[in-house]
Amino acid sequence: MVRNHSVLLVPLEYIDTSIMNKEGINMQLSSLLSDGMVLQRETTNLIWGYTNPNEHIKGTFDEKVLKGTADEEGYFELALPELPAGGPYVLTITADETRTIQDVMVGDVFLLGGQSNMELPLNRTVELFREELAKTDEPDIRMFEVPKEYDFLKERQDIEKGNWIKATGEALYAFSAAGYFTAKDLKDRYGIPIGLIQTAVGGTPAKSWCSEATIRRMGYYIDELNLCKKPGYTSQVEEMEQAREQQWYKEARESFDGMPLKKGTVRIPGIWREDELANFHGTVRLTKQFHVKKDEADKPAEIILGTINDADVVYINGIYIGETGYKYPPRFYPIPKGVLKEGVNTVEIHLSVYREHGGFMPGKQYCIRLGEQQDVFIRLGGDWEYELMKPMQVLPDTTFFTYYPAALYNGMLSSVRKWNYKAFLYYQGESNTTLPERYVEEMEALIADWRALFKQELPFIYVQLAGFSDGVEEGQGTEWAVFRECQERTLQVENTAMIVAYDIGEYNDLHPLDKKTLGQRIARAIRNMVYGEEIIYEGPKVSDIKIDGMGKIHIHFISVGTGLTMRGREICEVEMKGENGGYYPAHAVVEGEELIVDSARIKEPKGVRYAWRDCPMNANLYNKEGLPALPFCREWE
Repeated sequence: MVRNHSVLLVPLEYIDTSIMNKEGINMQLSSLLSDGMVLQRETTNLIWGYTNPNEHIKGTFDEKVLKGTADEEGYFELALPELPAGGPYVLTITADETRTIQDVMVGDVFLLGGQSNMELPLNRTVELFREELAKTDEPDIRMFEVPKEYDFLKERQDIEKGNWIKATGEALYAFSAAGYFTAKDLKDRYGIPIGLIQTAVGGTPAKSWCSEATIRRMGYYIDELNLCKKPGYTSQVEEMEQAREQQWYKEARESFDGMPLKKGTVRIPGIWREDELANFHGTVRLTKQFHVKKDEADKPAEIILGTINDADVVYINGIYIGETGYKYPPRFYPIPKGVLKEGVNTVEIHLSVYREHGGFMPGKQYCIRLGEQQDVFIRLGGDWEYELMKPMQVLPDTTFFTYYPAALYNGMLSSVRKWNYKAFLYYQGESNTTLPERYVEEMEALIADWRALFKQELPFIYVQLAGFSDGVEEGQGTEWAVFRECQERTLQVENTAMIVAYDIGEYNDLHPLDKKTLGQRIARAIRNMVYGEEIIYEGPKVSDIKIDGMGKIHIHFISVGTGLTMRGREICEVEMKGENGGYYPAHAVVEGEELIVDSARIKEPKGVRYAWRDCPMNANLYNKEGLPALPFCREWE
């Protein structure tokens, strides 16, 4: 059946006129409408663009013919009827010219949102999944990364840059790791093409992803928003800060040509929180000698330096090896052939500490790795010589306008509103932990915004924060535990699911590598909520707590699946609150669907909690389906 569709759905004042066609200029399409795209199956999909005003449009797709007419501004839409999963197809659009889009697939499309743990690419997980990724060839899993652009003046309607990539070859490593492993699980189970449209941006708080109307209704960030809307404000700030940072970096680089102010020895790894370097900001030269055997000198090699606060430039035997400009990425630097020599070698690090504490993150690898099989290691941990080169003023935080209210709702999310999706997948919250109660309100508003924007009550599946304690093992705080509880409250919103991930976090890495387990857990929720499989996708959750006459606490759970279980010999991370208000480690055993907690120290318990730390590394209560129990803290008088 031929469908005519030429109605302008959006008022002109809301259209991004920067891409509108003028008479005689070639047809213009969103970058989403490009080779390799994945369309959502079993729904009507829009094909849209700009051509000459009042131009007749013809489209062909798998023997289907579509017709329409551009409006007076040259804008047109064609409606592609519902299609089953399949492909590849060819889409042809003819107006003043003919455009052909090749290799089109029809399957299920998921929108990826949030911050860096959703954005994190597969190339950052190679250490954990090297062999698996090397063998991967999944051309029917595809991703489009929306350009990272903010906007405070309008909701953008289209994308001018970007392209679809396939999970094959080198392109695979650019995929969102969480997104890829989710897609891989679904593709293997259902055999249909999977499309991912990624809108995640590192460091962004929830307010960036809310609409301007929502920001003004909530009332928290109106001054920020109004300031960003002033003509020239954002560019002025960016230019000023760029000049300030370039001057700081210039002074830092030049300082290594001077004489040191002080020399000493420091142990690596370690974050400089308490020693004489604790409050130092500026530049430090660090050196260490290591020995290379004769048969090792010509082997392929790389230097691994964990993660470093903040920026480093690395030399071996005076030869430049590599550098990283901020603290989060792992340092893996290939060593060119001929740099290493038999006998004594010297590694030198030019370290710049911008703000907070400098140092080298504990628990990471610090070594030279050699050999075709990467099976020879020269350890670099231990004492290093340091030279303080130049104390400097703390470098103020950079203003990222992508972090500001409505910035990315307007600049990114709105630009993919005409695509169809199966569900929203969201991993965000690290940038909101200081205001947990407000986050509950913001998330409810964000979900409502997204569903209104896309005109669908789609499932919203989000990840609870993974464990992280900034390298601290003992004496961790509970800020992230409190925040996780607030994240759980978002489950009150209809058609949502929360993926528990504290157990696959890393105390020393904000970006934990095991995105495969995470992706499989996300896929379980999708299988239940989207595809209707009767499987459990939640871990054990407290439903009731009682105290018996002997002071034992009986905790009953739901979502136990086929039963409660523990990994290890005893339940860990359980604490009981005593009469004095303090929490103390407690003994716990599993009996059926209950956890029974007691303590010889406490006769009248006033509370009980489990996995209640920023990074509860020893938590080990699961259901037999392998899903971790939700953290909890319950108190009473």
